[in-house]
Amino acid sequence: MSLFPVGHASHDDWHHAVEQVVLQLRGQMLRQPQAPYRLGLIYLSQSLAPHAQELLALLARSLPQVTDWVGSSGHTVLAMEHEYSASYSLAVMLLDISAADYRVYSGVAPLALGGAEAGFEAHSALVHSSIDQPDLGELLLELSERTSSGNLFGALSDERGAQIACRAEDLPQLRTGGAVGVFHAGFSGVAFDSDVACMSRLAQGCSPLGVGMEITQATGPVLLELEGEPALPRLLQLLDVQASSGSNPGEGGGWQAALSQLRKTQAAIAPLGRGLERGALTDEAQVLHIVGLDPVRQGVALSSPVEPEHTVIFCQRDTSEARHELMQMGAALKDALQPDFADAGSDEGGNEAAHAEAAQHIRGAIYVSSKGRGSEMFGGADAELKLLRHALGPVPLIGVVADAQLMDARVHQLAGVLTVFTGK
Repeated sequence: MSLFPVGHASHDDWHHAVEQVVLQLRGQMLRQPQAPYRLGLIYLSQSLAPHAQELLALLARSLPQVTDWVGSSGHTVLAMEHEYSASYSLAVMLLDISAADYRVYSGVAPLALGGAEAGFEAHSALVHSSIDQPDLGELLLELSERTSSGNLFGALSDERGAQIACRAEDLPQLRTGGAVGVFHAGFSGVAFDSDVACMSRLAQGCSPLGVGMEITQATGPVLLELEGEPALPRLLQLLDVQASSGSNPGEGGGWQAALSQLRKTQAAIAPLGRGLERGALTDEAQVLHIVGLDPVRQGVALSSPVEPEHTVIFCQRDTSEARHELMQMGAALKDALQPDFADAGSDEGGNEAAHAEAAQHIRGAIYVSSKGRGSEMFGGADAELKLLRHALGPVPLIGVVADAQLMDARVHQLAGVLTVFTGK
């Protein structure tokens, strides 16, 4: 089993950063000279977005064996154990998978309806888009229906971001200075068929404050009624704080106490009656910020629109829970890679060898995190990635801190989404 090569660097001159990345990749590729490294994944800092076209062209010229490129910009670039928040940073991972097992897609080359085309059937997809993409939820659902598993994973950047989706047929134009393979709107990424084994897991890092409540009335992003009662008093009751109904937020000690608690509190939205399991949030729960209060209508304003006939679960960020969740996620992934033999209890020596031969291993990983995680939650630069490395072992990893994270067809704003590629 070979590991995917990874290169990462940061430099005041982005050309030098690209050169360092290329040198790192070439050194690792020499260990597997016959491996067909056709697909390149790129994550770059937001400040590099205006240079994405030149950067892509330089990478394509420097690594001519790579025929397809996919990537996105973000607030912070993640690579191995490092968070790069400096101005010009990038990370690149090369995948040696067959050209028949993936398709690069974008607005000019969309994924086929049903995901099937010319012998290719999409099973899962890496997705990059913008947080302000119109009809985002509906379009993600449609895209998920173009895969057989519904497994979408990826990142949403802000309106200043850049997406990269360059196909083999674009390379001649790219190498002669053409503007191709870089997008600033819509959806782009790469779809994989079922022969590319990958698994995704979600980390929320939040502890529920109580049971879920049904949203019985909402307007846009404002919760107005929970289980038939005004939303704001229900939330304040849950937080065990009181506010004077005769004053505005920011006035009076009661509101100050309420606002202090609310700054620590988020709202997880899930399908009605779901979102909690054994006292923890499930992957169906989408955690949103509480961005304001409406004392006139007794409402609670969230960071995204919500609809009635859903469940809201109020929760708070929890450092201890977040650390435990990352470790648990790594353990669950490693456990899922082990074969399940019916006669595993046998102590015959041959069984041990067969077990080792059949076990899957992580070849590379993509991690998409949020601005509310990282050093803010884990207590220091690189702390989140070091914890992930402790949980997974020394596997190649790149990623990005994005405005939102994708898991299946759901948009998360405060999560970490880890996807691992596996093989024997």
